[in-house]
Amino acid sequence: MVQNKLKCLLIFLVASACLYAKPAYASGNSSDSEDYYWCDVAVFFGSWVGTTTGSVNKYLDVKMGFPLLLDFELQLSRWAVGFYYGFGLIHSFPYLYDLGALTENDRNKEETDESLGATLGYAVFASSYLELQPFIGWGANFFNNGLDDKSFSTFIMGTNIDIRMGSSRVKSTDVAFELGGMLRLKYIAEFGSFSDKYKDVEHENYYINHIFSISIGIAIW
Repeated sequence: MVQNKLKCLLIFLVASACLYAKPAYASGNSSDSEDYYWCDVAVFFGSWVGTTTGSVNKYLDVKMGFPLLLDFELQLSRWAVGFYYGFGLIHSFPYLYDLGALTENDRNKEETDESLGATLGYAVFASSYLELQPFIGWGANFFNNGLDDKSFSTFIMGTNIDIRMGSSRVKSTDVAFELGGMLRLKYIAEFGSFSDKYKDVEHENYYINHIFSISIGIAIW
């Protein structure tokens, strides 16, 4: 399932980059222009650390697995539309073990949980080398414990801090663009509501997933 999602996202990223590559004769490609420092299309790969807070911890155990974050962004002036997909947290359901639905051998089958979200951000500060961009959005969490997999919608808040690491001009017969590297520091807070019922016992409460990531990106502007 994860591989299919990544394949679809890769196709989307390549298509978007082709659409936003500027004609070689287009204006606004000069480094003297202000929009030279605003990335149009960027993709980031990185890792992260995080945890879950909230009353839901009365029902769940949380630990870190292998974390990965894929981040895509389309920015026009100060506005940015983004999408991220990641995994890394492992949420165990202790009540399933306590009630005999799972055994200790099942703990080895628990998988990292997935998160995804679509965001809208606005650059409150931008210079040639640094940008600060708060964002909000909506998304989903997938808790994959192997028996009672759950998915929950989330409200998202967070901030991107982007550091530009230089660029070079790429020009062919038909298109020309600036290709550059970026370092992104990202914080995501995912607000969700956990709900499950087993043997007529309901387990539900609100939670917040906290994600602190560092990523390396390639940008076209």
